[in-house]
Amino acid sequence: MSVVATALLSLLFPFAALYLEKKQLVPSFFSAVVQCYAFGIIIGNLLPDVVNEPMAEQLAGAGMIIALPMLLFGANIKANWKLAGPGLVAFALCALAGLIGTGLAAYFFQEQQEDGWKIAGMLTGLYTGGTPNLQAIGLAVDAPSDYVVLLQAADIVGGGVYLLLLMTVIQQFLGFFLPSFKRDVEEVEEADFQDEGFNRKPSWFLPTGISLIVGGLSVGLTILLTGSMTNTTLLILLLTTISLVLSFSPKISALPGSFRQGEYFLLVFCVALGLMANFQKLLGSGLPLLTFSLVALAITIVLHWIFSWIFKIDRDTVIISSTAALYGPVFIAQVATAIHNRRLLAPGIALSLLGLAVGNYLGIGVAYLAKWLVQ
Repeated sequence: MSVVATALLSLLFPFAALYLEKKQLVPSFFSAVVQCYAFGIIIGNLLPDVVNEPMAEQLAGAGMIIALPMLLFGANIKANWKLAGPGLVAFALCALAGLIGTGLAAYFFQEQQEDGWKIAGMLTGLYTGGTPNLQAIGLAVDAPSDYVVLLQAADIVGGGVYLLLLMTVIQQFLGFFLPSFKRDVEEVEEADFQDEGFNRKPSWFLPTGISLIVGGLSVGLTILLTGSMTNTTLLILLLTTISLVLSFSPKISALPGSFRQGEYFLLVFCVALGLMANFQKLLGSGLPLLTFSLVALAITIVLHWIFSWIFKIDRDTVIISSTAALYGPVFIAQVATAIHNRRLLAPGIALSLLGLAVGNYLGIGVAYLAKWLVQ
């Protein structure tokens, strides 16, 4: 009975979360991802008898394997590179700040946090392309499921506060030392940004079918090269690489509904992971991890501002590049509207997709580099 309950909860609640978000029935910061994590954690801790952990673990793994290719199909690196323009510099500076921030946090907390190298890698992915990278890297470095949930919770706390500031007072604050956005810059037409997954009638069969093929191929190659599926690092790298290669095909990058469907399977992962979260364990071991995450985020933000000041990046581009790197494409439109600069909407989405594309490589690389340095 618990097997069926776990499957139904994981597969059905994402629809409710997406509906609530789409209809704006919940606050903007209470995104579908946050809802799914919260729902899973509440059910898993208040009604533990309905949760079957092996089933939840299988659903979490399958959700990520299916979601990742569809999220990356629209990356279309060649086209998005042209769209991003000067924002690429600001985004690269934010990614660099994230690398330094997570590296310093791993160094500061190496004695208190035994798996600091895993956390550094996961946070690097989070600060490059958002939640999907955090989750994929957590799977790749074999991080405990509690780590993923707790880091996401820490990001909701620290990242949520910063997101609110980005949409309110940060623009004015950055104006004290960064130049204003040049309004006479040639506008990138929103129509030029082709995210067909948002604009055309979706078809469930084709994107999901291709994603399953990519997942099956990646699993097969992992077994062929290592003899088993236990090398999740290789699996995630293969998934990312094959998906990015396919994204260069105009037909693949324009698959209708691809990103939306990938988002659904990502939410399945979130619910399943939340169901496995042991709240008592989180309360006992969570404070050091929360502190680690907040220190890394604070260093990342401050360094990004300093680098942007050195390179004379305008304040609006800094805000949008921060949003793209730290939160992914979901909040780009909200932030661009809040700072009254929708010219940066299409470049911001392009940057966030590029971050999603490179975040797994950076995060896994940082994780194993940090592991080597602290040994």
